[in-house]
Amino acid sequence: MKQVKCKSGIKGWREQLQKTYNGFEEWESYSEMYGLHKRLGYKNALDAWNDNPMVESSTIPSDYRKV
Repeated sequence: MKQVKCKSGIKGWREQLQKTYNGFEEWESYSEMYGLHKRLGYKNALDAWNDNPMVESSTIPSDYRKV
């Protein structure tokens, strides 16, 4: 994963969505729990997974975004 400076100002990471999770089931679980697909601008977790956008985040949840 590439290290980046996030919107919050702290160091975070940037990577393709599918490379950050161990399969769709794990992504779907986190996405539904925290609304991650909505933060990325998708209607549901499957649409986000299939599109496989570049995402960026840190330990601060508000840093999670599509790049």
